[in-house]
Amino acid sequence: MAARDSPVGLSAELATICLWAAVQTLFARKRPNNFLRRALNDSRRRFELLGPLQQKRGSTGLARPLPPIYLRNVPTFITALVVTFVVVSMGFVLVALTRPTITQSVAASFLIGGTTVVVGRSIAIWRQFFSAGGYEEHSPRSVLLNPAKYLFVLGVLFIVFLGLESGGAETPLVSPRLAVVGLAIGKLGYDVRTLQLARNPQRRSWFAKLYGSQKSEISPEPVTMPDSSPKARFSMSRSTALIDALGSGVRYVFWNGEVTAVLGLLVALGIIAESSGILLSVGALAILLGSVRSLTRYLRYGTLEYRCYTDQLVVFDRLLGEPQSKVAVGDVAGVTVTQDRVDERLSTETLDFEVTNPPEVPEIQMLAPPPEEVKTSDIANQSVPLTVRHLSNAGAVLECLGLSETRGQQSTN
Repeated sequence: MAARDSPVGLSAELATICLWAAVQTLFARKRPNNFLRRALNDSRRRFELLGPLQQKRGSTGLARPLPPIYLRNVPTFITALVVTFVVVSMGFVLVALTRPTITQSVAASFLIGGTTVVVGRSIAIWRQFFSAGGYEEHSPRSVLLNPAKYLFVLGVLFIVFLGLESGGAETPLVSPRLAVVGLAIGKLGYDVRTLQLARNPQRRSWFAKLYGSQKSEISPEPVTMPDSSPKARFSMSRSTALIDALGSGVRYVFWNGEVTAVLGLLVALGIIAESSGILLSVGALAILLGSVRSLTRYLRYGTLEYRCYTDQLVVFDRLLGEPQSKVAVGDVAGVTVTQDRVDERLSTETLDFEVTNPPEVPEIQMLAPPPEEVKTSDIANQSVPLTVRHLSNAGAVLECLGLSETRGQQSTN
């Protein structure tokens, strides 16, 4: 049996695909076209920890021959690492169950077979994704389609052939030899199906119908700016940005309902068990969550500069060197000036711009429509609602744009 069709070969191949997929997500150029965007929009509090990074535009160049990486892809990269850990763990269990006795010769064959599969698969991925420019046709979400399919196949075969026992018997329902044959047949069937779909682009697998593909993702467009210099530039001071970020981290730990409840339960468990280790672990977890939230908050708002032109306000990210969004003066429906607790303490104000025709939020779609029916255009140059946080000279922004303010109620953001 070929190395790639053995349990070790399958496990090595799956682990390689998933690990490379995690790396590939950082370089994927397209933006995800989420078919459940309304559900995500209504539940945005659940994505407070890493969600702000996904709104970022722009990339950071690396040394050649690597393409640039995108800050907005970091949350998906972290998710892919978790999936990789699960796949590798399942692979180890699969090998252990099919080969309960590991001799020196068996270990040597495992090493040679696994290395062959890893090297071969890595070369193929490098050629297709990096050398051939495949990263330009993918979003981080579509990169994870193949690992998701492989993980599904592995899970089904794992449960059917290796996870069942016959009525409490000590031996598995299926012998190791038959399990290996079943794994090989299942993998062969999957590869044949993949080849059929590759030869007939009009057909879509049911994975693509549920998940979508790179053809349905959004091709990013840059936010255009006037050629002239801005009339004025506005931004939070560095100290204000740091205070805002730290305050956001504290609020996330102590005032976010889900996070606070989980941490509270863990603290109660530590007190009941009289375990200082649990209490220290909870404290470390709280510090980690608060720190990550503070960092993402700073990267979301602390690096922004608001450039005022005669007819528009452009949001520019100084860290990435890329405009993020803009609002045209003619599209502004109203501007509300508010003060939250941070504003009160720092004597600053927050501006909320409403626009006449905000981008539409698509309806929930349980199945991904065919690529030709999906709207893949970017809204980069459309006026969007905008919140300008914690400015000491908020009135100067309105004066620069020729707009009047409406005093709003106090908020806590």
